[in-house]
Amino acid sequence: MTARLRRVEFRAVGTTCSAAVTARPDEERHARRALAAAQAEVSACESALSRFDPTSDLSRLNASAGRWTRVDRRLAEALALALRAREETGGRFDPTVLPAIVAAGYDRSFEQLVERPARRPAGWRPGAAIDVEPGAGLARVEAGAAVDLGGIGKGYAADRALEAMLEAWPSAHGALVDLGGDLAVAGDPPGGGPWRIAVADARTPGTTAGVLLIRSGGIATSGRDVRRFGPTRSLHHLIDPATGEPAAPGPLAVTVVAPTAAEAEAHATALAISDAQTALAHVAARPRIAAYYLPSDSEPQVLGDLPLAQTRVIVRAA
Repeated sequence: MTARLRRVEFRAVGTTCSAAVTARPDEERHARRALAAAQAEVSACESALSRFDPTSDLSRLNASAGRWTRVDRRLAEALALALRAREETGGRFDPTVLPAIVAAGYDRSFEQLVERPARRPAGWRPGAAIDVEPGAGLARVEAGAAVDLGGIGKGYAADRALEAMLEAWPSAHGALVDLGGDLAVAGDPPGGGPWRIAVADARTPGTTAGVLLIRSGGIATSGRDVRRFGPTRSLHHLIDPATGEPAAPGPLAVTVVAPTAAEAEAHATALAISDAQTALAHVAARPRIAAYYLPSDSEPQVLGDLPLAQTRVIVRAA
């Protein structure tokens, strides 16, 4: 029997999401169970990690800044990943930029934003302390600080959802989770071979810059081409921890491939506030990741060993 892709679409984490599994017609029951497991895990991650839900574990943690708080294991794991990413990126990814994000005007889910001038975050500084004990289910954020897991939380949810699918159906041929562009893939698509993931060309909406050929791992895109807000739509959600303001340097968009979606998200955030030379050095020092870096006013660059099927001439940087 010929396998095909069974897919479910749903709304979560403020975006359109989907999960898919490669299955033959006689495996429909297994496919449904795997897809349901993915949806349930994304919902559980959102309940733990959302800063827009006042009842979430993250909201409780922020409200209890300075004190140890009992949290869901998902939040504890995501915080541990975020701390590792902050160190790995030299602070260009920082989960404690929430006060700066709110000061910039991103104080509610994106579809609900209203236009108002940005302001400087009063008393905020980067690198606030976060303590976490995943085994005990406890976490603490420095008094006066607050955490936003944003993209890395979405990447973590994609990774968790993929794991949930494979736990629900251990012999699944292949599986994919897409949370608004944060992807986690494993196994084989219908027909075999790698998964083919289109990379959008942010400079020409509706077109693709190329196709990524991925066997397994995570993919994430970050940039300033879509989520813009403020009185003249000049602001974006990418905060430079060095200044506390929307970053000035950086590409129009950057897509990162990494072993997990959470890692891809963290490095995409770091590269999205980096000039081309800094981005090149960052990827060159980290062979586990690769990136497609798209400036707004010059030729795109492939950084690292990116499995990109090219559709047009690009600059390749080792």
